[in-house]
Amino acid sequence: MDTALGTLWNLAGYIAAVAVGAWIGSRPNVRARPLAWLGRLQRVALMILIVSLGVKLGADDEVIASLGSIGWTAFLITAAAMAGSLLALWLLRRFVLRLDRQGRPAGSAAAAAETGSGGGQKADNSLTKWIVGAVVLGMLAGYFIVPAAVVAYCGQVIDLGLYLLLFLVGMDMGQQGTAIADIRAAGLKVLLIPVAVAVGSLAAAALVGLVLSIGPRDAMAVAAGFGWYSLAPTLLAPYSLTVSAVCFLANVMREVFAILTIPLAARYVGYVECVALPGAAAMDTVLPVVVGATHERITIYSFASGVVLSLAVPLLVSAIVAL
Repeated sequence: MDTALGTLWNLAGYIAAVAVGAWIGSRPNVRARPLAWLGRLQRVALMILIVSLGVKLGADDEVIASLGSIGWTAFLITAAAMAGSLLALWLLRRFVLRLDRQGRPAGSAAAAAETGSGGGQKADNSLTKWIVGAVVLGMLAGYFIVPAAVVAYCGQVIDLGLYLLLFLVGMDMGQQGTAIADIRAAGLKVLLIPVAVAVGSLAAAALVGLVLSIGPRDAMAVAAGFGWYSLAPTLLAPYSLTVSAVCFLANVMREVFAILTIPLAARYVGYVECVALPGAAAMDTVLPVVVGATHERITIYSFASGVVLSLAVPLLVSAIVAL
């Protein structure tokens, strides 16, 4: 119960941060200014957030100890779940939502105008290098250098950094002046995105589970965490400590791997598909990475998908182990 209330409280805070930022960014006197510093500040805040996350993970003895014993199993489930969700969302985007690679209605006048003006070309491989460096630096520092007394504050740094980033993302949306139009364009079909992510993740995990010792059902239970490594393992602990440990590491991997691969997916697959990679974290920690690698119009898809998947985690994990 406490976990559910905490999730709803955090969700309200995330929505408020984005909404306040969008309102400020949409003010005429703000929109009239170029605000070149906004993008740079987003990148700096993102790097601080990712380094802090890396420090926290590197200093976590449970993460490090799990790498050798169950790392391979967790890696295979994570890779399969991410690939399956990416494929499912690609199919949904192309054949149901009928959006182009940059998340615009295919063949629309707006898409043609934006392409002609050079808009929407935000994906940049240089972001991948910065993200990889930040994650590696953070984990090495957390494991070898940063004292435990400092690591204890990483959670607060991550929380504050996340609210700042969400505020800046909202401000960017407001200054673009397309936030309301993006929400209207997404419509109720936006709810199909988390369904595709969930189906793709679970189906691919079940397939890879056929060749793993834990089997298809437990592999699906692990994948049903959708990157929420603080909740899903807790739900699985009474069922199996081994599966709980695999779940913890696999969902840590999903968040980290998503941060690393989103810029590549944005460049080579599609903007909307980036939402599939982080799973539940698409609404919070990884949302700025998604928007930074794609376009502000993807915010509504990412946020909505993360919210639905987060709410689905306790239901799906419990249902799968009860099979």
